[in-house]
Amino acid sequence: MKCKIISISHKLSDWEKQALQFYSKQIPLNFNISFAEVKPSASKNLDTESILETERLAIVKQIDTDSHVILWDRTGKKINSRGFAALLQDKIDHGVNINFIIGGAHGVSQKLLTTSQLILSASELTFPHRLFKIFLMEQIYRASTIHRNHPYHK
Repeated sequence: MKCKIISISHKLSDWEKQALQFYSKQIPLNFNISFAEVKPSASKNLDTESILETERLAIVKQIDTDSHVILWDRTGKKINSRGFAALLQDKIDHGVNINFIIGGAHGVSQKLLTTSQLILSASELTFPHRLFKIFLMEQIYRASTIHRNHPYHK
């Protein structure tokens, strides 16, 4: 299965790279993880709606046409680790690739919300977008351990 994580973010810091590399090494080989970084819209002359539209256009360019698009947003369906593991396993069983989208500081545009195939929420808490990418990688790893009956997830 190919998983692409598309996120609005600046250049990764060393600690972010280390954390992502750590989880990348833990994830089984049947998960081919890639990343697409979309630079945040930084124009001070744009209103929030224009920023969201500019970022949406950049995100859409990164989406693979053959992938199931899952957007992470606070308005999405709440999911726990076992539910996420079942979702990933279903996509693996059906040979479906996934593109995960993590929005920027302003969230995502309404158009992106309506065109995504699934909108999920990991928590009612708000997470920094840089940290959420690492969190998502950990959950992908956790999902793989759940299906292998590995004791990591208790």
